[in-house]
Amino acid sequence: ANVSQRTSDSTLTVSFPNLTVTMSQIAPFKRKRAVGAERWYEKIKVSYSGIFQNSLTSPQNQFFKKSLIRDWRNGMKHSVPVSATFNVLKYINVTPSIQMTDRMYTSKIRRQWDPNLSAEVRDTSYNFYNVFDFSAAVSLDTKLYGFYKPMKFLGDKVKMIRHVLTPTVSLSGSPDFGDKMWGYYGTYKYPGANGEMMERKYSYFQHGLFGSPGTGKSGTMSFTLNNNLEMKVKSDNDSIGEKKISLIENLSISQSYNFAADSLKWSNINTSLLLRLTKSFNLNL
Repeated sequence: ANVSQRTSDSTLTVSFPNLTVTMSQIAPFKRKRAVGAERWYEKIKVSYSGIFQNSLTSPQNQFFKKSLIRDWRNGMKHSVPVSATFNVLKYINVTPSIQMTDRMYTSKIRRQWDPNLSAEVRDTSYNFYNVFDFSAAVSLDTKLYGFYKPMKFLGDKVKMIRHVLTPTVSLSGSPDFGDKMWGYYGTYKYPGANGEMMERKYSYFQHGLFGSPGTGKSGTMSFTLNNNLEMKVKSDNDSIGEKKISLIENLSISQSYNFAADSLKWSNINTSLLLRLTKSFNLNL
C-alpha cells in the first residue's frame, strides 16, 4: 500500500492494494518418473508474473465519496513466457518462444468528434475487458571450433590457439493489434485546419494502468556472430603446467532486417569488442 499527499491543496494519492505474483520457470509436461529418452514436450518451460494495482487521486474532502468502479483506476496484468530448446542435426540448437501478455480492465473509453462543441467527447462504459497481445520468436545457434598450433620455429611456449565462432539467427514477429478485428482501437473523423476531414486513431484503453498493445505489425530477422579467441601456453606456476590466456574475450558483429518496414529494412552493422586485459580489468569497445 502507498499513500501520499500534496500539501498545497491536500490532494491524496492512494494505491491499495498492490499485489505482485511471480512463478519461477517450470517444465509442466516433464514426467515425474522418466523412462527412456527425454520427450520433446518435456523441454517446454513456462514462467509467470502477475501484477494487480488499484489507485485513486482525489482531494481529501472528496476521497471517501469516490466510486470504486467509476473513479478508482484498477487493473491486472499477466505475463506468460513459454520457451523450449531443441537439438537439431546434433549440432544446432533451436529455441522457439512465445510471450503472452493479458491486461484486465473494468472500463473502456470511446471517443468521437462533436461538431456542435467543436471538441472531442468521451463515453465511458464499465464492464470486464480482456486486452491481450502476444509475440513469437525462434532462434538457431551453433558453435564452430578452430584450432591452430604455431610453427615450431616460434618456440614451444604457445601450445595451442583456439577460435570459437558462435553464429545466431533469430526470427521474431507479432500481428498488428491496431487492426479492427482485435477491438482495441477506434477511429473518428474531425475537421482539419483547412476544413478537410482528418481521421484520428485512438486506443480504448489508453487510460489503463498497463496501457494497451501497440499498433503496427512487426517482423524481424537478426544475425549475430560472436567470436572468442584463447591461447594455451606453458606455465611453471600452474599445477598442470599450462594456462589459458584470453586474446579476445568476445568480438560481436550483428545486423537485422525488418520485414515490416516500408524502407531502410536493413539496420546498421553493430560491433562490440571485449578484451580481458587482466583478471580485474576489462576493456569494452
